[in-house]
Amino acid sequence: MKQSLAVLLVLGMLLSEPAMAASNVKAPEQKKEENRFTTWITLSLLGKNQAEIEYYFRNLDPKEMEQLRELMRFTVLDNLRRMGLKSLINTSEDADDLAVVRRKVITEIRYVGMEHDQDLKVSIKEEFGLNL
Repeated sequence: MKQSLAVLLVLGMLLSEPAMAASNVKAPEQKKEENRFTTWITLSLLGKNQAEIEYYFRNLDPKEMEQLRELMRFTVLDNLRRMGLKSLINTSEDADDLAVVRRKVITEIRYVGMEHDQDLKVSIKEEFGLNL
């Protein structure tokens, strides 16, 4: 008797699960807003330049676009600080060493897809004393 009751209980649970799952079906959710920072970085890693990336975001209003550019500028400057750019510049002994440092900075700027941004270049000059 106990075995048949247990089997009946297990069968009841198995059969009721699809019915319960069907009752919990939700309407399809709207597409979540994309993470613009991640999209920008992804596009830059795919080899897109700043003009192409900004064209991708052409539907943003100018204020949102400028906020996104500010975030990308902050990211580049933060990465340069973390790599110890000031100490690299201070320990440079000749023009070849400075050329290597410039190349690292340019690579970082391209990595983030901000190669046409004059405000970023001015910020780098002000903070690190490096002309690009």
